[in-house]
Amino acid sequence: MDRKELQEFIDVFKATPANTAFAELIIKQLKQNDSENELKEFLLSPDLQELIDKSLSIAREKGMLYVEMEQFAKAAGCFKTCLTFPELTDAEKREILHLLWHCLLATRQFQELDNYMQQLQEEYPDTDHSDLESALTKMRAEQDDGVEQPVKKPIETGELTDFKAIAKENLGITFEDVGGLEELKHAARMKIIKPFQHPELFKKYGKKAGGGILLYGPPGCGKTFFARAIAGECEADFFNLGIHDILDMWMGNSERNVHNLFEAVRKSAPAILFIDEIDALGRKRELTRYSSLTGVINAFLTEMDGLHGSNENILVIGATNVPWDVDNAFKRPGRFDTLFLVPPPDCTGREEILLKQMQNRPAAAIDYTYLANHTERFSGADLAGLVEKATEQVLEEVMETGLEREIQMSDFFLALNTCKGTISEWISMAENYIEFANQDGQYNDLKTIIQGKEKIKGKKLGFF
Repeated sequence: MDRKELQEFIDVFKATPANTAFAELIIKQLKQNDSENELKEFLLSPDLQELIDKSLSIAREKGMLYVEMEQFAKAAGCFKTCLTFPELTDAEKREILHLLWHCLLATRQFQELDNYMQQLQEEYPDTDHSDLESALTKMRAEQDDGVEQPVKKPIETGELTDFKAIAKENLGITFEDVGGLEELKHAARMKIIKPFQHPELFKKYGKKAGGGILLYGPPGCGKTFFARAIAGECEADFFNLGIHDILDMWMGNSERNVHNLFEAVRKSAPAILFIDEIDALGRKRELTRYSSLTGVINAFLTEMDGLHGSNENILVIGATNVPWDVDNAFKRPGRFDTLFLVPPPDCTGREEILLKQMQNRPAAAIDYTYLANHTERFSGADLAGLVEKATEQVLEEVMETGLEREIQMSDFFLALNTCKGTISEWISMAENYIEFANQDGQYNDLKTIIQGKEKIKGKKLGFF
């Protein structure tokens, strides 16, 4: 939707301000367009105020905006309204309670804090609330001592994440350890490795080492392994990050974690930052019901753009099973602008994976070609699980009889009865996106592999 069409929608809403669906659509579109100022203006308009008690998403959006504006009393009112909606899921309710609790802490509403703390403890007894209790105790003590605390963003507490790299000498993985994927290796060499190895040559042609790439493919097919192999080829330090390493329950700490992360990576340059499940951070905005990650996303993209420091000789690799769910803002030039498909292993690749997995295990004559032909939709992780299952069966027998024996084909036959490939569901989902959402040809390589048009005989796809 272009700006003109969006403005027409806004004009229609002003004429019919009681239309909740229109308001939600406008908010969704403004977020998609990265129109932060227009979104703020719309959320603060008097017409929208009347819809807070009619729409959970509007109440939530206004509450988060008030938090950013440090108007915590108003934010608390919005979050209290959110708690009145019956469609609130358990996870959403827990998040809203935490947001409300922080706002009440910032405004020192001790009686309400006690009430909501009791509610959190009763409804979520398995969750550790010691940090919240500690913050409340500290705030009470400061008030009793007459210490003046300005009303500002909720009290910072808890420790920020200490980001440390896997040193290049400890990686021990290169492309020699990766089975096949020659085209992917070639692309990685030209896009990533060669600029690291010959920075002056590439600089002469206006190319810098570093940047961002997005690895995608079915789960269990070695995206993390390939990223580590890239780091080994580049002789670069490797930061392996999960979204849980960034997110923090205390407001503002997540954004600080993002900044500290990039500062740590810059100090280790040349370095590679690998973020698994990047879709959890960069999910399409129309698929995200709430905007609680807005500040974290903005902080991440700002750091990735190099506005707070040079990102030369820093490569950021994201991995995802659902690249179509990653927001386009993450895939703009200069960010994750190159997509690399890490496909499931083909027959030859599966045979190599099985051979590698069986190394150093006592085994009789195993027909690996037969096993490869009967594990068509197995990922590398599935194949490793198959070997483990066959091995466990032998160990159980050895423990019962006291007689050691080798792993045999019969053990694999039994294992195949219970071990099934896990990528069929992913392939079915990918086929739908290829058919209906590949207008720009972004996933043509995936389309070629799924439809079986690529001649891959002799190529060894997959990981050991």
